[in-house]
Amino acid sequence: MRLSERIFHAVLFEAVALLCIAILIPLISEVDVQKSVTIGLFLSLAAMVWNVTFNAMFDRAMLLLRGTLTKSLRLRVLHATLFEASFVALTLPPVAWWLELTLWAAVQLEAAIIVFVLIYTFVFNLFYDRIRPHLHRLLAARSASRRDA
Repeated sequence: MRLSERIFHAVLFEAVALLCIAILIPLISEVDVQKSVTIGLFLSLAAMVWNVTFNAMFDRAMLLLRGTLTKSLRLRVLHATLFEASFVALTLPPVAWWLELTLWAAVQLEAAIIVFVLIYTFVFNLFYDRIRPHLHRLLAARSASRRDA
């Protein structure tokens, strides 16, 4: 995947996720749509920043401890678990504060969001993989028509 397509994929992924979260949070809690959009934006931006930060730290630790960046299945499970646990620990207090929830209610809400994001990620990427060839054909045709014009 080229960088431009990776950026398109990431932006589309986050935009659709934000829309879904803006709808989902009010359905499962007493939080209004405006606050759910705000918290969705916060979580999306925080996830992107934490992803880069956490992965850089994890890779540095792997190089120091193992001398390689190669990850076994067990190490990948540890990586994913540590990422999610640390992300929740970092975002839980601001989520509880912004949404005026108890910590327990915020834990439940974040757990629901994590389950949603896991399922959403799978479905989104499955769908994207299926439409990707059509997007490529469409973009190629559009590019060819611009050259001809």
